Amino acid sequence: MNDNRIYRETGEYFFKNGNSIFINYVDELVMPHLHVHDFIEISYVASGTGIHILGDKEYRVSKGDLFLINYNIPHEFRSFPAPAAPVMVYNCVFKPDFIDVNLIDYTEFTDVIQYLSYRSIFSLETDTAEDIRILGGENSNLEAIYQKMLEEYNRMEEGYLELLRVYLIELLIKIFRLLKNSDTGTTGIMSQHARLMEQSIQYLKQNYAVNTRLSELASQSFLSPTYFCRLFKDYAGMTISEYVQKLRIEEACNLLKSSDHKIIVIAELVGYKDIKYFNEVFKKLTGMTPSGYKKLYGGNGKNSVNPLPEYK
Repeated sequence: MNDNRIYRETGEYFFKNGNSIFINYVDELVMPHLHVHDFIEISYVASGTGIHILGDKEYRVSKGDLFLINYNIPHEFRSFPAPAAPVMVYNCVFKPDFIDVNLIDYTEFTDVIQYLSYRSIFSLETDTAEDIRILGGENSNLEAIYQKMLEEYNRMEEGYLELLRVYLIELLIKIFRLLKNSDTGTTGIMSQHARLMEQSIQYLKQNYAVNTRLSELASQSFLSPTYFCRLFKDYAGMTISEYVQKLRIEEACNLLKSSDHKIIVIAELVGYKDIKYFNEVFKKLTGMTPSGYKKLYGGNGKNSVNPLPEYK
């Protein structure tokens, strides 16, 4: 792809009066007009046939197709030459801060959705693929939302911005309902889940000795606590509490083998203030007491076998 063909569109051209949203309905050109922009765009094909170039991919498009374009992704809709009917497209372009001022620095649609879900604006138990598209089907519900948005945007009557915000959230909900009932983003959903869970696991490995709250972990992934717990257990094969206990006891085993610290000191170092509880958890996971473990494995490290079961 020749970058010299790509031009940049900025929100300054589209957004009026400081409001980070723009709606239009256009017939797409036959001539190439590949471009990138500094806003998110959700485009719906209302009629006609043509192509849509999105990044390094090209799709043949027709009525009912919907695409989401993130910041700085080269793309263009292009109509086929006459006598073919031109591609007619509804475009909703916005910056995330239009939905919530806390999203002002966000540039990825995936992050926007996770944030909104965490804030309980709507409840979605799915993530997005990097390349979101819904191909086929007339999706009349989506077109109806675009029509309402376009009417409000053009009239600009009192309260229109609040209605546009509501309609935009409605549009997002409808899109994700469609995605949940299709295989469109399955790979992206799984990879996104895995990435979030791996980030949380790395955080726990670095902070196992402190009492990390579930709400803190969930907020780092912009997910609700309940959904985060379910994802974590599916990914790690155990609950967050079980995982932290294993991390702590594994480190306690290392310290019992390699240091001369007293058991009560080791318990505190790995996050247990209650020595009795530490002894209970240690025996549950290793099958022996801390003192028995130290006697068997400590000193010159005659036996380096780790009695803990394998885990991530």
